[in-house]
Amino acid sequence: MLIFYHIFPYSYSIKRDANMTKATGSPTYVRPDNTAVITCPHCGRQKTIQGDSFKGHKHKFKVKCTCKNVFIVNLEFRKRKRKPTNLRGTYINHSQQDSNGNIIVKNLSVSGLEFTSYDHKDFKVDDELTVSFTLDDEHLSEITKEIIVKDIRKNSVGCEFVRSGEMAFDGPLGFYIMH
Repeated sequence: MLIFYHIFPYSYSIKRDANMTKATGSPTYVRPDNTAVITCPHCGRQKTIQGDSFKGHKHKFKVKCTCKNVFIVNLEFRKRKRKPTNLRGTYINHSQQDSNGNIIVKNLSVSGLEFTSYDHKDFKVDDELTVSFTLDDEHLSEITKEIIVKDIRKNSVGCEFVRSGEMAFDGPLGFYIMH
């Protein structure tokens, strides 16, 4: 029987007990058909849920399986997997008179990246930038990409790669992200 989960909104004040598994694994990705498969880390039972009511951003909630195990699920609506990084680089902001500075790339995906910068904080959505950074792979591959600012948060800037004839994940960058 597949009906074995009770889903409760997650709050940081939840008291952990002996039956609670810490949320340590990968997030649960919502598929293009707007469903997600939740798997109990204790017994392996699975349940497919609809993501409609969670649409828009990452959600955490507490789940209780029929095996009595309680665990946290992180629903992720991103289209692509992100790889956490800490790579130093530089940017040129073509939308702001070629202003430039240093960045730290916080994560990468095949469609974009997120960075922080302490040199210049006046980024705007739709700014066009060129970023260059060095991967920490065995070849110390130099990457230069054209990006567009899509999201500005308190401490970071989310960007999408500009695709001009080539796929953004070809070559060393694609290999790096996938491994």
